Amino acid sequence: MNNPLGTWTLFKRENARFMKVYIQTILAPVVSNLLFLTIFGLSLRSAVVSIEGVGYLEFIVPGLILMGIINNSYQNPSSSLIITKYQGRIADLLTIPLKSGEILLAMIGSALLRGLTVGLITYLTALYFVDFTYPSLTAIFTGGILVSLFFSFLGVFMGIWADEFDKTAFITNFVLMPLTFLGGVFYPITTLPDVFQTISQANPIVYMVNIFRYGFTGIEEISLTTSYIIVITMVVSLGILDYYLLKKGWKLQD
Repeated sequence: MNNPLGTWTLFKRENARFMKVYIQTILAPVVSNLLFLTIFGLSLRSAVVSIEGVGYLEFIVPGLILMGIINNSYQNPSSSLIITKYQGRIADLLTIPLKSGEILLAMIGSALLRGLTVGLITYLTALYFVDFTYPSLTAIFTGGILVSLFFSFLGVFMGIWADEFDKTAFITNFVLMPLTFLGGVFYPITTLPDVFQTISQANPIVYMVNIFRYGFTGIEEISLTTSYIIVITMVVSLGILDYYLLKKGWKLQD
């Protein structure tokens, strides 16, 4: 790293940007997840006795935590870049004395902080409703970080590609939200008919939820090794793509 002070400064600027409106960026997602917990969890708790020996509330909370991590890790860099474009300041970002890797590191670091903060607060509030057994703390930590990294990289990519807010909103509403809700957050994939189980295997969020939920409940619907390989491969590939696009200035230099 040639300019650690500059990287740290950009990281702090990105943090200040979302902390300035913390009610919208931190508290609102937590409240939204608690509503899901109340509606789906408390209302169905008596109807669904247990899933593989785990109570329904305990089963869905890891997925709800991931929802907060996914949405906020994605929103932070994508909104930052699109706002920078909209305000005509993208040239400033490209001409500051930071290399592409340093810019990417600062933006991803801030996105990780926001996503994991929302996930942590959601977890702490869920402790009022659920007692966890934690079969694997390693799966919890590595799963949370990998998921946050992937969607942080995805947010950077969308911020580079999109030239208006509607495009990022389209991805959020018509791609991320359906994939999240169909990714096994509220139900076990193994309860689906065979054809839908096969289709679900094309959804990357299924593997992320599988890793993270295993850490809290010990439920392993898909091989952990397979899940880690798929998720790590996606994270590394998207990270390399983001670095390449920033270095080339694709859709940024005009």
